[in-house]
Amino acid sequence: MDEEAIALLVQLVVMCVFGGICAAIAGSRGRSAVGWFFVGMFTGCIGIILVLVLPDQKEAEAREKRIRLENRRLREQLDKERQVADQRHQHVERRLGVHDEALGVDTSRPPQLPGGTAPAQLTETGTGQWFYARDNERQGPVSAETIRHLLQARAIQRDTLVWSQGMQDWSELRHVDEFREDVA
Repeated sequence: MDEEAIALLVQLVVMCVFGGICAAIAGSRGRSAVGWFFVGMFTGCIGIILVLVLPDQKEAEAREKRIRLENRRLREQLDKERQVADQRHQHVERRLGVHDEALGVDTSRPPQLPGGTAPAQLTETGTGQWFYARDNERQGPVSAETIRHLLQARAIQRDTLVWSQGMQDWSELRHVDEFREDVA
């Protein structure tokens, strides 16, 4: 064998080594081993660098699968929670209907005010937004007329704490000038 043949054989062996290294790395990263064998064979070190720089497709596919499973689980959980919330809402509506019947009021729509004033007009021209405490939790903001309606429906009492812009602190409903007539 002459030197030229030996050099060609050595070059072919080196190309196959680079191709094999690229194929092994590519296969472990979820890429085509055969394709990357030829890329490594013809580009040498550059092929190895390229296959190392590219993202791992196995990890990306596993991550996508986890995300799809998590999204499916969350959708199922959300559907279950919606069903439970709908059932609770229906139950509360039935209970409120029974209470409305017993009290002789209709809380499903705002009450008609004396003088035929529409509730929407009242909230636009009302004195502001009110907050009230129920079960140690802040409720609102609501209009003053809503506070009056809640008081009339006995959903709140005269000792219910209320607050509005301009007040120093929460105060019992009976001590607020705007509602003294309603509480009396």
